[in-house]
Amino acid sequence: MKFVPSFTGRAVLSLAAGVANYLSVANAQVQPGQVLIQAVHGSATYSSGEQSLPLKENLVLSKGAVLKTGNDATVDLILQYSGTVLRLLPNSTLSFDKLNKENAGEEIITETSLNLTAGSIVGSQRKLAIPSTFEVNTPNGVATIKGTEYIVRSDGAVGVISGSVQVIYNLPGNGGSIKVTVPAGSYFDPATGTVKSGSLASGTDINTVRNNAMVFKFGGATIVIKPQTTITPTKGGNNGVGNGIDPPPPGNPPINDGPGTGPGNPGNRGGHNGNPHHP
Repeated sequence: MKFVPSFTGRAVLSLAAGVANYLSVANAQVQPGQVLIQAVHGSATYSSGEQSLPLKENLVLSKGAVLKTGNDATVDLILQYSGTVLRLLPNSTLSFDKLNKENAGEEIITETSLNLTAGSIVGSQRKLAIPSTFEVNTPNGVATIKGTEYIVRSDGAVGVISGSVQVIYNLPGNGGSIKVTVPAGSYFDPATGTVKSGSLASGTDINTVRNNAMVFKFGGATIVIKPQTTITPTKGGNNGVGNGIDPPPPGNPPINDGPGTGPGNPGNRGGHNGNPHHP
């Protein structure tokens, strides 16, 4: 007698879901991310080979590009795919070693590696989906960024404005390496190998990065997130249509707007003695 296995409906659905998930992961492809040059102040150049060209606003760069800023120059960058905003400070050199993104269901997994060989960068990082990574490499160390505001210098110093940053620093003279977590309001001092209280970034650079982090492009449209203008209601309302800011109509009728009124829900609808049900 042959044994014929039977499957319940739940088992079949579970198996089908597992197969679909496997196929989804198997078919996922790593795609290249891009870097948008949002603003350039002063003299700055970029190269993706031996040729060096002037850096301009709205230029889109990819993996392998190298940026250089001159004296008193800054460059503002947006890495939309990873929710990253950067400001490259004067006399800096930054290259993009890895700019990867991969769709994983509803999440986008990203892998970003930057190489800062001179100068400094100030950054704002949106919280990354696990297991995404974002690293800034310097000649003697690496800063691992999650979701935070920070500054990284090529000498290995790392300052944190909000959130925290993990730093691995290679001590000079083959002295081994140290691993520290830098909290908000502190910075890692490579000269002493310790974390100290204080800031490395200027208020102007921090505010610029914060403002830039509110602007991202999605599908050809630009979405700007900014505080809305506060409207102070007039005392006792007015005579408009229920939204608190309309001018009174002719004839000076009874006060219409007030608490609980709004578009589609006006206050006084008119009629005899203010009775909204009177013809």
